[in-house]
Amino acid sequence: SLSTNISERRQSKVSVNIPIFKDSRTPSPFRDELFKDDPDIKDDHIHLDSSLAGLGCSCLQVTFQGESIKEAIHLYDQLLPLCPIMLCLSAACPIWRGYLSDIDCRWNILCEAIDARTAEEKKQTGFPSRYALAPLYLADKNKHLNDIDYSIDEYIITNLIDQGMPETLSRHYGHLFIHDPLVVLEESLHTVDDTTSYHFENINSHVWNSLRLKPPPLNDTLTGWRVEFRPMDIQISDFENAALVVFVALLTRVIIAYDLDLTIPISQVDENMDIAHYRDSVRREKFYFRYGTYTSQIFMNEIINGNKHFPGLVPLVRKYIHEREDMDENTRHTIEQYLLLISKRADGTLLTNASWIREFVLSHSSYKQDSVISEEIQYDLIWKMVQITNEHKKLPTN
Repeated sequence: SLSTNISERRQSKVSVNIPIFKDSRTPSPFRDELFKDDPDIKDDHIHLDSSLAGLGCSCLQVTFQGESIKEAIHLYDQLLPLCPIMLCLSAACPIWRGYLSDIDCRWNILCEAIDARTAEEKKQTGFPSRYALAPLYLADKNKHLNDIDYSIDEYIITNLIDQGMPETLSRHYGHLFIHDPLVVLEESLHTVDDTTSYHFENINSHVWNSLRLKPPPLNDTLTGWRVEFRPMDIQISDFENAALVVFVALLTRVIIAYDLDLTIPISQVDENMDIAHYRDSVRREKFYFRYGTYTSQIFMNEIINGNKHFPGLVPLVRKYIHEREDMDENTRHTIEQYLLLISKRADGTLLTNASWIREFVLSHSSYKQDSVISEEIQYDLIWKMVQITNEHKKLPTN
C-alpha cells in the first residue's frame, strides 16, 4: 500500500507532532498518554504515528485548464502566492485525535505524515517532503523570485533544455524527479513503449505540491494544459465548498482579464503558508501580499476587501462580473452570495470552520478546559455539522 511504501522508504515510522492548545486546565507539560513511551513524542504536542493520519484528511481541490501552455504557466505562477491565502480562508482542522490543537489547518500535518524522506535526505538542504508548497515559479520572467535553493536532477534539466524546454520549467521537472516512485505496477516496470506516459504521471501525481501542472495526456486532443489548485481544507457545507471553488475560478479570470501580478518571493509564500496555520490567522495575522509594484504584510481583510492601495480580490471579482454581458441575473445573484461568504470571513464577520469548531468546543457545557474533546462533545459537534450540511442550521457566524 501507499502508506506501507512511505514507511518502508523512509526506513522509520511516521512521526508527527502537533502543538496542543493550552487551556487553563491542560496539563503542563502535556504528554500524549497513548504514546507516552514513544521517543519521538514532544511535550505539549499531539502525536500521530501513521501516514494514514495525513492521507485520511479530506481536502478541497480544483483544476483549471488554460487555453495554452503559456496561459497555464501564467495561472500557475499567479495562483502560487494565493495558496496560503486560500488555505487561511478555508481553515477547518483544529482537532486531532480527540485533542484541541493550537493550529487551524491540515496542510503542514500532511507534509509530515506523507514524508517519505530518509533521515539522511532530511538533512539535505533543499530536499523537501513530497507533500509540500509548490517550490518554484515556472515562467522564466519569475525565476528571480525562486529564492529558495531546492535540490534538482541536473541530468533531467540538461536533457529537457536540449529538447527546447525553457530553463525554469525544466528546473520544475528536474526538482520533481529527485523523488522516487512510491508505487509501480509490475507490468509497467520495464515499459519501453513511448506512447505511454505512465512513469512520468507516476511521479507527477505522487508529488503532492500545493499546485500541480498537468500536461495533456498522450493521444488526447481534447484535454489541454491544466493547473490543479490543492491547498484548501474541505468545508462543512456544500455552499462553503462551492463558494471557495467559484472564488478561485473567478480569480483565474480576473488574473487574466486585468493582467494581475501577485508574485512574491517563494520564501515569503513559504512564510505565509506557516502563518496560515496559526490559530485564527484570518483575523489576527498579516500576510505578504503584492499590489502593483509593492509588497508588504497586510491583514486578510485588506487582501480580500481592499485598502487605500489595493482594491481587494473580492471587489476585483465583482468588477469582472459587472463587466460580463453574458451572465444572467440568477447566476450573478448566486456568485454574489459566494463572494459575501469570502468577504465576511476575511473581515471576521463570518468564522472559518476552524474557529467555529474551536468556539463550539470551548463553549460546550461538558468541556473541562483541558483540551480534551470528549465523546459527548464529539457527538454534539458532528450532529451540529450534520444539521448545517442538511441546511437545518445556518452557517457559523461571529
